[in-house]
Amino acid sequence: MASSLERLRARTHAIAVVYAVAMFASVMDTQIVNVALASLSRDFHVADSSVQWVVTAYMMSLAVCIPASGWLGDRLGTKRVFLVAVAVFTGASGLCATSASLPELVAMRVLQGAGAGMMVPVGMAIVYRAYPHERRVQATRLVTRVMVLAPATAPLIGGALVTWASWRWIFTINLPVGAAAVTGGALLLTEHREVAGGSFDLLGMASGGLGLGLLLYAVGSGPTAGWASADVLATGLAAGAALALFVVVELRRPSPMLDLRILSDRLFRWCSFANMLAMWAFFGSLVFTALYLQEARGYSAMVSGLTTFPEAVAIGLMTGVVARLLPRVGARPLVLVGFVGLAAANGLLALAGATTSLWIVRGLCALLGFSVSYIMLPSQTAAFARISSSATGHASAIFNTLQRVSMSMGVALLAAVLALGGGDVVHARPPVSAFHWVFAGNVVVALLGAALSWRVPNVDVAPGITAREGAGRNGARAWWPHPARQSAGAARRSPL
Repeated sequence: MASSLERLRARTHAIAVVYAVAMFASVMDTQIVNVALASLSRDFHVADSSVQWVVTAYMMSLAVCIPASGWLGDRLGTKRVFLVAVAVFTGASGLCATSASLPELVAMRVLQGAGAGMMVPVGMAIVYRAYPHERRVQATRLVTRVMVLAPATAPLIGGALVTWASWRWIFTINLPVGAAAVTGGALLLTEHREVAGGSFDLLGMASGGLGLGLLLYAVGSGPTAGWASADVLATGLAAGAALALFVVVELRRPSPMLDLRILSDRLFRWCSFANMLAMWAFFGSLVFTALYLQEARGYSAMVSGLTTFPEAVAIGLMTGVVARLLPRVGARPLVLVGFVGLAAANGLLALAGATTSLWIVRGLCALLGFSVSYIMLPSQTAAFARISSSATGHASAIFNTLQRVSMSMGVALLAAVLALGGGDVVHARPPVSAFHWVFAGNVVVALLGAALSWRVPNVDVAPGITAREGAGRNGARAWWPHPARQSAGAARRSPL
């Protein structure tokens, strides 16, 4: 009996590792290309404004495909969709590496984004179905580390490859990673389908994909083209209309492509929103700390990567601590502490000048990593604590859509703040003072997240943990009311 249980746990852990490997490649790809844009501009003999489509095309394709992932996984089978998505992503990476022109590379990036948009939410659904509720903290711990390790190391890896090899290697390195994920997935994953409840929601797919794509295009173009330009205004208005139509269609259909009714679960809703703001503040800090070091202070991509890397180290050290704290105190106080830490780190970064010691910046990057650890693991674990197996695919698609859109919009809007503060990230080197406004903007986002954290129900996210285990030393009462006392009533109120 014990050996059977051990084998089951080993298998579920292996499933999480397969997903983590695939997600590492996907998240890495959203950041690593940034350090190669200058090389792409020179090799293809195009302007910087044109080469930005290498990034924009990937993010737009990603956003368009994520909403459909839940429906496709439920109908066609999660294992099949995941393996095909990883294969598409891997194959497209190889085609990106061999592209001979900018239009060809952009087209391959669209294909690559489509694969990534499917494999991340479907893989998350597979993991959460494989783990029982009381062990999901362990799965989330692994996923959280990968989620932040990939972008934290991207400037370092990308800078080394571009400097010592070629920009083509930033795509080539996906080939062995993708091959390992496909092989592991084929051997370890089991197929799961939900009973079909209707035909494919074509109108929902069209309106949602168009709306998200136009929204990201408008927000991404605003800082360079001007927020009052006809192009930005037209695409912004069209995005709003398409997304409004999407919401109406999805709420009225009995079998929608993306079941927005899941957001009626208070725990899932507020944890998803908290995760959105955390991704905005954290990844915004990550991107603009690197820009501050490279553009305002003139350091190389390698120095920049080594300076921001303490974020990843801090997360690796802290996620285990947070995993042990979560069943004792619940998600709410941890998320609150995390947002306060993010606000403090960004506030201190807003004071950094042209001669601030790199060790101070590294220390603040570590504080960012410590802080986001208190948000990502609790919010993601708690978000799925009351989601049924049948709703997991749709919930994963919603969670990932909100997360990716917030990351993209956050960076784009912070770029607009940088421009308003006196820095044009495309045409000139921004002054240090411009970055002060960016980090100050992130302080506002983090404080908003701290206020929102009080809306997160502090229910028990690990039903297998007893009240005795949630007590303090020597059986003393925990410093925060144990969430198990609230779980029963909250579960009765859950619509899922």
